[in-house]
Amino acid sequence: MKKIFMLPLMLLALLSLTACSPAANEPVIPETPEQPGSGDSEEPTAPTPGSNRQYLVLFTSRSGNTEEIAHEIRTQLDCDMLEVVPETAYEEEYNAMLERAREELEAIQQGQYPAIKTFMDDFDNYDLIFVGYPIWHGSMATTMQSFLHTHSSKLAGKRIALFATSGSSGITTSVREAEELCPGSEILEHTLLLTSSSLSQAGSRVTSWLEQLNIHTENNDDMENNTIRLTVNGASFTATLIENPSTNALKERLAQGSISIRMNDYGNMEKVGSLGFSLPRNDSQTTTGPGDLVLYQGNSLVIFYGSNSWSYTRLGKVDGVSTREEMLDLLGGTGDVTVTLSLD
Repeated sequence: MKKIFMLPLMLLALLSLTACSPAANEPVIPETPEQPGSGDSEEPTAPTPGSNRQYLVLFTSRSGNTEEIAHEIRTQLDCDMLEVVPETAYEEEYNAMLERAREELEAIQQGQYPAIKTFMDDFDNYDLIFVGYPIWHGSMATTMQSFLHTHSSKLAGKRIALFATSGSSGITTSVREAEELCPGSEILEHTLLLTSSSLSQAGSRVTSWLEQLNIHTENNDDMENNTIRLTVNGASFTATLIENPSTNALKERLAQGSISIRMNDYGNMEKVGSLGFSLPRNDSQTTTGPGDLVLYQGNSLVIFYGSNSWSYTRLGKVDGVSTREEMLDLLGGTGDVTVTLSLD
């Protein structure tokens, strides 16, 4: 009987000890969630490779404008390129995108960066990293801010060259943001900003910018050479171009290949023909003479064998020509003719 009576008492004592154990009173601590964009467990993204492994072009782009500049840099340098992609694509509707960008910029001020899909293990092999982005509300696009924030320690000691596109905003604020995001990196003084009005000059602007950065490209050589060759009926002669945005854009076109223009006589003083594309223009009242090359209305080349006074953009002059007869002789006389332009 005593054994039967003692069994419930022993069970009751055991339950009391279990209820009072320290483990039962300890709170359950949840695991700390990974911060968006931290990249600790993300697979690295491989850049599109180029033959020149000194440089990397990083860019983010919503409408394609910044991507166009990134591709131009990559083309001129034949280097690696990587697009920084947001976790959630931006809205196609412009105002909706701007509202989201505003909210993300406000969140960044509180230390909360939007999530991205793009991550890199290291940047050890690169001498210089180009970082490109659109400017939203005067600031660097939030996607690129996330990337720089996430990779700040890996970018320490690296040189960074900034390029951006915008409707009308400047680049100054975004430069300061880059310096704050990457305090261990060297943000280069020379930056490149293209607005909607200057985007058509991307090639020549990139070439000039690379020159400022002391980066040698084949395009640098082409841009420095102001001599072009004109071929008529199998015979060729040269002309020397002046320095202006129009001739820089023309040389950029010629760097891609020769241009053939069908030209006809006008006013017993010139041959004129459509380029088939437009160049930047800076028209002013100009008095021309034999051998002068001018741009008319932004899209036509005029070669003078006579003289005229009108509003043109000067391009240059045929070498060694001073008279009407000399110029007409090079052009094969009067009448329609095809003139082929090429870099000398």
